[in-house]
Amino acid sequence: MKFAGALALMVLFSSAALAHHGTAGYDMNTMSSFPKATIIEIEWANPHCQVHFDVTNDKGEVQHWNVEAPPPSMLAPRQWTRKSLQAGDVVTIYFHAAKNGSPFGIIQKVVFPDGKVLNAYPDRPEDPKSGSTDSKY
Repeated sequence: MKFAGALALMVLFSSAALAHHGTAGYDMNTMSSFPKATIIEIEWANPHCQVHFDVTNDKGEVQHWNVEAPPPSMLAPRQWTRKSLQAGDVVTIYFHAAKNGSPFGIIQKVVFPDGKVLNAYPDRPEDPKSGSTDSKY
């Protein structure tokens, strides 16, 4: 009985770990972008940083988004710091959006108005099929 309980816990936690690092819920074949994303907050923490931002759609409605980024240990060598993005910054964000249409994604890069680029995953192509991006707004 103890073995069955231990086995159940191992399966539960191992599937959570696999789900945590998976990309199956995101459209990894299409790059989405928001050219006027307003940064609300960046969570500089393990296991993944989070970038929260707002965008205004064509109807003038503000939508709140969250994109996952690598942990600080992977962002720092790519010139990111905990102060790279500040609340109120208006930037272009490139990301792989959630397949279910929810306002979540995996960030690819941030481009500042002056042209400065911060790559989150420089090893990922922008769009494996065409090299283009799909602007959401």
